[in-house]
Amino acid sequence: MENIVPPSARQILERTLDYVRLRANSNGECFGGEIIDGMREAGAFLGVDRIEVLLTRTVLVRAMESLGENYPAEVLQDYEHRIPLSEALKYLRELIDWTTRLKQSGGALPTSENGPLLHAANNSFPLKATGRA
Repeated sequence: MENIVPPSARQILERTLDYVRLRANSNGECFGGEIIDGMREAGAFLGVDRIEVLLTRTVLVRAMESLGENYPAEVLQDYEHRIPLSEALKYLRELIDWTTRLKQSGGALPTSENGPLLHAANNSFPLKATGRA
């Protein structure tokens, strides 16, 4: 999994976090599609290849699955239904923390506060059961 995490992932995610915060409405909600818009804008600003943005998106989808989102790819394409800003920020912050730990560990698989964010055996994010329907 660490093979697909581009070197610019943390920078892309941090700029995306700022973008999503600015785009939230007064009720503290944003469209999932605005997360991807923020990633594209961050990639353009940083001058990174489009493939790095797409790889970062792939890792984000896996992190969202790990954190209990049932259909993360659909959420990231949705411009009709808003999600709580706190949820969007949770996904982005967890992945920022994870990429930071990955970089600090020199490529060894880091864990999250809630256990391993990535299964070492198959280099995939584990699915966690949540109480949401």
